[in-house]
Amino acid sequence: MRFFLSHSFVFLLIGSLFLLTGQRAQAQKEVLYSQYLMNPLSINPAYAGSRESFNLSAFLRRKWISVRYAPITQSVSADGAVANGRIGLGFQALNDRMGLFATTGVYGSVAYRFNLPALAKLAIGVQGGVNVLPIYDVTTAGSVNRAIGSFGVGVYYQSDRFFAGVSAPELGGQVSDATGRFLYKSVRPILFQVGVPFEVGEGTVLIPSILVSKIVDRPLGVDINLRAWFNEQVGLGLSYRQNSPGYIQTNYLQAFVEYQLTKAIRLGYVFNSQTPESPNAIQYDQKSVHEIMLRFSPNVLKFTY
Repeated sequence: MRFFLSHSFVFLLIGSLFLLTGQRAQAQKEVLYSQYLMNPLSINPAYAGSRESFNLSAFLRRKWISVRYAPITQSVSADGAVANGRIGLGFQALNDRMGLFATTGVYGSVAYRFNLPALAKLAIGVQGGVNVLPIYDVTTAGSVNRAIGSFGVGVYYQSDRFFAGVSAPELGGQVSDATGRFLYKSVRPILFQVGVPFEVGEGTVLIPSILVSKIVDRPLGVDINLRAWFNEQVGLGLSYRQNSPGYIQTNYLQAFVEYQLTKAIRLGYVFNSQTPESPNAIQYDQKSVHEIMLRFSPNVLKFTY
């Protein structure tokens, strides 16, 4: 497992570098937050390795599928566990050109898990990385790409009947000029998530959950989510998001479907009624955005929702 995990991360890193350098992007790290139902690592580094086997997920978000050069976002996420499941490692890469800023970014996560009674686990995680954004400086009257450090922390609890997490996925992410005035300041949400999976019939599992987000000087954000899985093969989900924790707060609906094609491959489709990370979304005739997901989990140990 250790041999496979290390080589998988090398392959992922090389592939992500090609992805990120292939074209210029236009947004910020907050674009990842809207993916948390399918990719919990996007908001909580303590989730790294929670599935106890290597997982690689790729996301492609786009407006106007048939229109050339339409706004697009690409992201890659991978995580796995080593040291008999005690240590989780995670990696994310982002190439986004759908929002206000042009950004590429890479982030690494490390989590340590404690075994608790009844097969429950408590994890503590940290995340670090870098965002590259074009920052306009009025003192030089120009825009230059600036590397901005990214740092986050989180705690995650998981059992067969309950899961919860609290995280601050971005504690850094700011640039100031010589006068101390901010040229760029990232969104810094505090996120609390809780959910309860339970069976309602043979082969049917419901997973209601809530995400509460708080950002300084903004109203409280609340997401109400419901997922359903049937025979561990088809998953359906619906989420209503009030004051989403993006660069611009937005109220929108998210609907998605997942299909377990094989034991190792899962496909997903996501529909967002708004483009959550883009303040310019209201300028478009089509405000909605489509997203597809591909997850690859070789040597999976158990089915995870």
